[in-house]
Amino acid sequence: MTIKHPLKITLPLAFLTVFTAGCAVQTEHDNFCAPSTLSKEMALSVNAKTPPLWQTVPQSMDEWHTLADNFAKAGAANATALAQKYNVDISEGKIGGVRTFTLTPSKVDVDKKDKVILYIHGGGYVLGQGVGGTAEAIYLAGLHNYKIVCVDYRMAPDYPFPAAIEDSFTVYKELIKEYGAENIAVFGTSTGGAMTFILSLQAHDAEIAQPGALVSGTPWADLDKIGDSYFVNDGVDNILGNYDHLIKSAAKAYANGADLKDPFISPVYASDEALRDFPPTLLISGTRDLFLSNTVRMHKRLLLNDVNTDLVVYEALSHAQYYLNSSAPETFEHYEIVDKFLEKNFIKK
Repeated sequence: MTIKHPLKITLPLAFLTVFTAGCAVQTEHDNFCAPSTLSKEMALSVNAKTPPLWQTVPQSMDEWHTLADNFAKAGAANATALAQKYNVDISEGKIGGVRTFTLTPSKVDVDKKDKVILYIHGGGYVLGQGVGGTAEAIYLAGLHNYKIVCVDYRMAPDYPFPAAIEDSFTVYKELIKEYGAENIAVFGTSTGGAMTFILSLQAHDAEIAQPGALVSGTPWADLDKIGDSYFVNDGVDNILGNYDHLIKSAAKAYANGADLKDPFISPVYASDEALRDFPPTLLISGTRDLFLSNTVRMHKRLLLNDVNTDLVVYEALSHAQYYLNSSAPETFEHYEIVDKFLEKNFIKK
């Protein structure tokens, strides 16, 4: 099924409410002002109030479903408008019985025609279903001409661990049959960033060939509240806010009693043997990111296991803020960095 694009949709600015009075007056609940090192466009995002989304704590299945449905509706409008803007076709289908959305740009570069990217969306294992979960990937497809398969995996609380990772791994194994593992890169942010790592752990465990490259943005690499930035960036990160509300609830709903130190839940605890098998890996975070410690802890583990790995930590940005503002030059610089990494380690290797 091909998603039909509406003629006109107004894009939200990262679904955030922006300070209209600037950053002159601070309260204990406000974030620090954007530094002068940012563009005026990104400064609007950095000076924005933290949205209420991640401060909610659903108390029933109905509340979980309402939260997820509302998020999906807003995300679908955003993704559909982005696809129209960047001339990316979105085709819904199934791969190995798992629902997917395939993104095809108007032009695929010659050196990318035999390559595919498997994209895994974020959302704490509880949010991001449907076409709304493709927005981050649409930029990469439209700006840099990649074909991308987005996996619409099952989510908690209806489908707890290991449903999500089983779905993404199923799609990966099917894509291997068509493209070969070396021609597949895996890409995701937040929960998707963690699932990107977990997919490589699954491949190692199953003795299946590793993908050609990994791009992991601000991965939820430790589902427990362990790591410095969970504390020092509490209230500083103006996307997530803190760990103790929806994030904690999502971790509990997804793990469903399983050990949070299981590497297939928190990949920062993976064995050295499994990590040594990883392909070239790019990790991304920001100095205000609640998940910065998740990212740098994972990076250190990969370095100690001789993985070809790069780390980018963006100035002043909160969780995943590097792609949420469609008008900020930092967003386009971010995708250029991702493309350069893929060109060097995936396309031309």
